[in-house]
Amino acid sequence: MSSSGLTMDVNEEADSNLPAGSDELDHLSNSESGSDSEDDENLPKEAVQPSNATRKVLDHLHFSEFVRDHQEDIYVSSPGPIVRDQDKSMHLLVQEAESERIISSPREYQTELFEMAKEKNIIAVLDTGTGKTLIAALLLRHTIEHEFEDRHAGKPPRVSFFLVDKVALVFQQYEVLKTNLDHPVNRFHGDLGGGTLTKDFWKQKLEESMVIVCTAEILLSCLHHSFVKMEHINLLIFDEAHHTKKNHPYARIIKDFYASLEEKEQRRPRILGMTASPVDSKTDVTTAAAKLEGLLHCEIVTVADASVFTKSSLNRPVEDFLEYSLPPEPFETPLWQKLYKLVGHNDAFTRLFAYSKNCTSELGRWCADRVWKMCLTEQEAQKLEARTELKLMAGKVHLPVSALDAERLAVREAYELVAAHELPEPKRDPFHLSNKAETLVRALRNHLNSDQNKCIVFVEQRLTAMLLADLMKQPTMGLLDIKFGMLLGASTSASRETGMSLKEQFVTMHKFRHGDLNCIFATSVGEEGIDIPDCNIIIRFDLCKTVIQYIQSRGRARRKDSKFFHMIEFSNHGQLQSIFDNEDSEARLRNFYNTLSEDRLLTGNDYNIDYFLSKEKSHRTYTVPSTRAKLTYKMSLTILANFVSTLPRPLDTVYTADYVVKYVGREFECEVILPDTSPIKSAIGRRAASKQVAKCSAAFEMCLQLRKKKYLDDHLQSTFAKKLPSMRNAHLAISSKKRAQYPMRTKPSTWESRGIPTRLFLTVLKMSSPEALERFSRPLAILTRHPLPQIAKFPLFFSRQRTSDVECVPLQSAVDVTLAEAELLNNFSLKIFDDIFSKEYKSDLENMPYFFAPLQYRHDFDFTSTTNDTRHLIDWDCLSELQSAARGLEWENQPDEFFRDRFVVDPHDGSRKFYTVCRRSDLKPTDPEPPNVPNAKASRKAQKKQNAPDNIWNYSISLWSKSRSKLAVQHDLPVVEAEYIPIRRNLLDELDNCHDIERKCFLVFATMKISPLPVDVVAMAYNLPAIIYRLETSLIVLDACKSLSLDIRSDLALEAMTKDSDNTEEHSEEQINIQRGMGKNYERLEFLGDSFLKMSTTIGLFSQIPDANEFQHHVDRMMLICNKNLFNTALELKLEESVRSKGFNRRIWYPDGLELLRGKKNTSILGKKGVGKGVHSLADKSIADVCEALIGASYLTTYDYEQNNFDLAIQAVTKFVNDPNHTMMKYEDYYAAYQIPEWQSAEPTAVQREVARQIEEKLGYKFTYPRLLRSAFMHPSYATIYERIPSYQRLEFLGDSLLDMVCVDFLFHRYPSADPQWLTEHKMAMVSNQFLGCLCVSLNLQTHMLSMTPGLQREITEYVAAITEARAKAEEEAESANLGRASYARNFWVEVQKPPKALPDIVESYVGALFVDSRYDYGEVQRFFAAHVQPYFEDMHIYDTFANRHPVTFLANTLQLRFRCADWRILIREVVVDGLPTSHPQVLCGVMIHGRVREHATAASGRYAKVAAAKKAAGRLQGMSVEDFKREFGCKCSPEEARASDPLAHITAV
Repeated sequence: MSSSGLTMDVNEEADSNLPAGSDELDHLSNSESGSDSEDDENLPKEAVQPSNATRKVLDHLHFSEFVRDHQEDIYVSSPGPIVRDQDKSMHLLVQEAESERIISSPREYQTELFEMAKEKNIIAVLDTGTGKTLIAALLLRHTIEHEFEDRHAGKPPRVSFFLVDKVALVFQQYEVLKTNLDHPVNRFHGDLGGGTLTKDFWKQKLEESMVIVCTAEILLSCLHHSFVKMEHINLLIFDEAHHTKKNHPYARIIKDFYASLEEKEQRRPRILGMTASPVDSKTDVTTAAAKLEGLLHCEIVTVADASVFTKSSLNRPVEDFLEYSLPPEPFETPLWQKLYKLVGHNDAFTRLFAYSKNCTSELGRWCADRVWKMCLTEQEAQKLEARTELKLMAGKVHLPVSALDAERLAVREAYELVAAHELPEPKRDPFHLSNKAETLVRALRNHLNSDQNKCIVFVEQRLTAMLLADLMKQPTMGLLDIKFGMLLGASTSASRETGMSLKEQFVTMHKFRHGDLNCIFATSVGEEGIDIPDCNIIIRFDLCKTVIQYIQSRGRARRKDSKFFHMIEFSNHGQLQSIFDNEDSEARLRNFYNTLSEDRLLTGNDYNIDYFLSKEKSHRTYTVPSTRAKLTYKMSLTILANFVSTLPRPLDTVYTADYVVKYVGREFECEVILPDTSPIKSAIGRRAASKQVAKCSAAFEMCLQLRKKKYLDDHLQSTFAKKLPSMRNAHLAISSKKRAQYPMRTKPSTWESRGIPTRLFLTVLKMSSPEALERFSRPLAILTRHPLPQIAKFPLFFSRQRTSDVECVPLQSAVDVTLAEAELLNNFSLKIFDDIFSKEYKSDLENMPYFFAPLQYRHDFDFTSTTNDTRHLIDWDCLSELQSAARGLEWENQPDEFFRDRFVVDPHDGSRKFYTVCRRSDLKPTDPEPPNVPNAKASRKAQKKQNAPDNIWNYSISLWSKSRSKLAVQHDLPVVEAEYIPIRRNLLDELDNCHDIERKCFLVFATMKISPLPVDVVAMAYNLPAIIYRLETSLIVLDACKSLSLDIRSDLALEAMTKDSDNTEEHSEEQINIQRGMGKNYERLEFLGDSFLKMSTTIGLFSQIPDANEFQHHVDRMMLICNKNLFNTALELKLEESVRSKGFNRRIWYPDGLELLRGKKNTSILGKKGVGKGVHSLADKSIADVCEALIGASYLTTYDYEQNNFDLAIQAVTKFVNDPNHTMMKYEDYYAAYQIPEWQSAEPTAVQREVARQIEEKLGYKFTYPRLLRSAFMHPSYATIYERIPSYQRLEFLGDSLLDMVCVDFLFHRYPSADPQWLTEHKMAMVSNQFLGCLCVSLNLQTHMLSMTPGLQREITEYVAAITEARAKAEEEAESANLGRASYARNFWVEVQKPPKALPDIVESYVGALFVDSRYDYGEVQRFFAAHVQPYFEDMHIYDTFANRHPVTFLANTLQLRFRCADWRILIREVVVDGLPTSHPQVLCGVMIHGRVREHATAASGRYAKVAAAKKAAGRLQGMSVEDFKREFGCKCSPEEARASDPLAHITAV
């Protein structure tokens, strides 16, 4: 077998909930060398350990070798054999269709049964686990809907009764119906007391209930008292209807009250009976069935072919016997005898004495004594004492107090005797255990594999179940690997038997389902009614007494290769015969079913299909013009079955098309429903005279739709799987590793306007905290030929942790300047460059891009108050003085005051600038210079060559030794105390090293000059490099925004286009080559913009393409928002030129276009990194990320929580997606594009209006379109033909993006300093299915859902019980901590089992419906979030570890934090195997540790492959010590390497 694989990202959008930075892939194929940015020559020549880059390359190579060398291992663990019809010829397909029956899904039979139940009274006879409760729920919904219509028409109200035979089932069925019905459900049983037997009580309950679940005795009593009348009932459901016989309450209800209505011709309720077997006796089957039908006024309806269930979800087990030897006669143990002497006469102990004695025979001596230990506890002894006293006091004979005390004392002594009794460990020998118990132990050891099997042992008595569960847990039994539990019926106050509450039953079933228990001992409660998870081993420890017990207990073994054991005495022919009798009775039942008339058999929609097709002469055909391939009614079933087989599916799952047939008058109408992974979900066929032809019509219609959308090719074969890579590749087509060189703009376009200025615009440059300069300063102005936009203020950082914001204040009115005035400005600007920055430029007024000017006012002056004439702001006198001043001021013969506060420059060393302090007459040039004087390197070097002393003269002379030697010391020069000005141009970067350098020094002016520039001007001008850099970068990005027609706020525009390291987009990795002082980078805005992009494109697609299904929406959206599309659009717009990827550079902030006469040239033009060259290196993904960041910046520019002005962000989305599917320019365009469909605006039914009323009552929003709300609760399995309303999938698609956006918005603004990694991880909690499932239950939305999936009701019921219990526990903990119940921890849902996906789906679909109904009012979504979501997330830090619960993250943390390993990686590869259909590529994931694949897994997507592989690896590492890990995997990683390694950096597409 050979294979070809392409490493690719196969994640779909569901992976967007995973940690930020997780979508980068380490593709070997996406880079030429596979290494990081380091050059090869920079690698160490001799390295003990390979570098990270080398490891990555080697890991990819080893992974490729593993794929090549281990194909059989890989593909053996791949999903099972795939239906390969798509590879067959059309001739062969036709041939097979004529000879092979298409197997229908169970849903067809359930819907057919539902349709029958709507038309007539029936007894549904279906095996355990085939969905009888689903049919009951569907019928209840249907009945309630008609009830609302009847009430609306003025008819008297009626209710439905769901009758059960056991109290325990009241609780169970009530929970199921309450959880799955959106109408009031009540429950009643005999243990509630006498309060139920009043007329007023029942009047109130009938008024407030739509469904009542109760025991039959309750309803019978109410009917007798006329509290309830039969005409008050619209539906009677009899659970376990086989009990209807003789004087059973079921029978009495029908005989005494139902039958009489027939004579009065009043409205009679519909009846639905449910049972696995209609006969529970050994009488003649036909006679018994006829009696049952007659009693219930029903017809028995069952399946004609039970194989439909066998081939889908049920598998009949293999039956066998477990034989044990004849038990001994019961005897009395010594403990029994001692106890009997004490309390043998006490009636309260009678049952226990009888059981314990019989136990010696059934279970053995040890169990007979053990039962006392279990039942006579201290708590139970106290109850027995009280019960004994009450019984004696209630007796006819009055006993003295001493007698009562003696009886109580006897009970107490019995307890103490049992407590003191030492029970030895049980041994597997005849002395301790009976042979029956030993046989059971042996069977469990032989047949029960604790990792694979689940077993139920059925017993007759509760005490037996308790004893056996206890016995099997004893170490001496050798069954410690098996996790035992028990399932008992509910205890009642009357019986006082040990039992389990409903909650305890649910907990047991939940543990059994999830593997926390794999063997339970159950009484009859596990046989009928209570839903128990599937298992594969059933043992009847006590034999079935009736055929119904036999059928029902056997029905619990539903898995493949199941076994059903009967435990019988050796040579006990009576027991053997009872088993054969049950089998014979079942066979007679099957034969009886076959004698039923056709209208009472669920035949499915394929029954005798050729006959019905031959009767239908008008059915259509379709011929493909190019190939002449022909589609007929019957062939469409095969074509569709083949298509469904090509859909992506979970392991061990077979997908089928579901057909729902509905009676419409005398015709049939069918809807075909395809699995969730299908691009088209449903289609309705034309009506037909038979259900068989109706089914073909639906299949034909679906094939036409698939053909139209090109999911069927010219040969009518599936092309669906070939379309998947286009969606998969959309996200992955670009990489964070792939880089390219692009032009980089270094100057804004406004500087390009040159020429002799006649009119200039003034922008004030001032400090908000000028004292931070520690020297008096005044504002400067920059004058430009065009007005500058408003630039956001930004901070500058000075020594000693001082900081000040710079404010750039553009003034609107221009200054008209003459040529002479322009020359003054030009001269001042050149003077600034020359004296302060040692750059002498040739005067070129025409080419000067901007000019500086000193201002006359202080920093705190309100410059914006100057609206018209701005000339007066400029210090023209200063400009004139500087124009006429020499290059240096004359200092000789000047008074001492002259030397105060002057700016001194060294013409021979541009790095030496000083502020003068005062003249020091006490010093002379030859006096020593103080130690540690600043910047004395050049002078010291020259001094050493000449052996010159370290004095003031030599410090002041910066000439080289040759020039210095020609200069004689002038002893009469004045000495001036000065302050050295440190060179630090990048004031945008906060100083890491805050210590001060020595600035004090002494100077003489032998070679230095005193600048004519005022010191307050110089102090401000020293900030110009940082100011001009930030101003230019802001102008460049605003130029880019202007080219995009996006008026984005300047600070946000700069943040959105700032990439301050080589790997900014890799949030979780250490930043490489970080550029300091650039301000905020684009990460946070990208996080925000990504969510808005998703939301806006979703709304656009939802509005414009109403006929598309959810799958097509996902594909279309992925094509719009994928990085490749954004990247390509950005290149077309030349956006990459304006991305700011280089920090401040002191060489390039100067104006361009001028001739430099003196000073250091910008040699970096030809140097490294292309700074002055105007190029930069960007990753493809970085460019796409900038697009998303600009969308986020656009959103924030117009952000207003109340107004929700999204127009600018929408324009940004339209610009970047560049697609006809999103052309909106303002928010109103979305709703304008939405055409209200007919189904939404149609007149709602009474029940639809009722649901809208309930939602308004619960959530406060009144729906204008109740049918739209109804759609939000339509599960995809619920056929459209019932209400002509589509499923919730499109609304869910919409609501998902809305919830994502509102959560992101909340986090972004609530935590303004949080990094994207943190934001992403915490958003995961807010939008997770776990939380949304919890929210669904808290809002009780699940009760409104319409579904036809049998297992879903059970899953929802279990989850509701679990999440409700978790909340109650959290409230109790809060109360115990004196916080009050309302202060419970809002993260209680985190530890609860994952909810059925339908629950989070309907929360999202509800939000979508809310949005649409409110005419796209996003404010309604915000209000929903604030009221119902935000309260759970007021403290986000309680969710800090939520992301770590993901299996991949858990594995990453285990390897790095626990084992301190830095050499590991998770790699994925999509593989296509020769011999398997190309339409089913599988994704292989390998966990590599130190260069070898240690665990691997395959799945249909990368996401699930990684989860599976991570779970396997984590399981292998569980319990392993660090030493064992190091030894097994050869790990020599140091703790330092592990700490430096980021876990997520090792993971491809987590």
